[in-house]
Amino acid sequence: MRLISLTGLSLAGLLLTGLSLFGMSLVLSSRPVGAASLRMLTEEWAPMSYQEQGLPMGYGVSLVQRLAKELGEEANIEVLPWARAFAIAEGQANVLLFATSLNEQRSRDFDFVGPIATTSISIYAKADDRVTPASVAELDALGSVGVYRGSLGESILTRQGVEHLTVASFPQQSARQLQHDRIRFWCQADLAVERLLAEVNMGLDEVHPVMELAQIDLYLAFSKGTDPERVSRWHGALVKLQASGEMARLYHAWFPKLNPPSRVELLKHGD
Repeated sequence: MRLISLTGLSLAGLLLTGLSLFGMSLVLSSRPVGAASLRMLTEEWAPMSYQEQGLPMGYGVSLVQRLAKELGEEANIEVLPWARAFAIAEGQANVLLFATSLNEQRSRDFDFVGPIATTSISIYAKADDRVTPASVAELDALGSVGVYRGSLGESILTRQGVEHLTVASFPQQSARQLQHDRIRFWCQADLAVERLLAEVNMGLDEVHPVMELAQIDLYLAFSKGTDPERVSRWHGALVKLQASGEMARLYHAWFPKLNPPSRVELLKHGD
């Protein structure tokens, strides 16, 4: 009888301990109980996001990991080709896609938190090619432009009627095509130019910008159907990170010559 009594007390103690730990986990985690996991998708676009020995790396990856930790979210980030990542985010709820630019269609389908970065989309040529096109139409007449499939640069050039586009599945392919004179021009964002050139053994001094197409902001995009409260929490966490100066420190660690965004906003789809 004594043994039964002691065992009963032990079980009760374990039960109370388990309940206490469960309660503490609710207090410490800001993620609602029973909330669906957030699928986090990005692309191979160093140094914003890329894989190294199978692990996601880059400024955007580091930023998302810090925010996820603050919010008690699992940061299982997948690095996929952009077109595939975008198709998944377009068709599923609870997807975070980064880093994403704004356009009219995306503004109807996603909620945006940011900007997390600002960049210039420009056309580059080899340094010894001193061509200076005065317009996009003239650019189109002078040679083929290499672009990354699904990129903002491709969208801008297509809307402006450029016909001589060479579309690559990965941004490194366009840089390599420029290196081997398979294209005359290369469309890319300034955030990524130096790193992409290094990946094909070229230096920044081997190219020069011949035309700027646009200045754009890049955001965290949350797919339609994601709980608005969850999106608001991510917005709040980014505001906190910026106010502390940590976002600027992280930005300068990856982009020492560029200035971080000066504002953080929440843009809801359909607004």
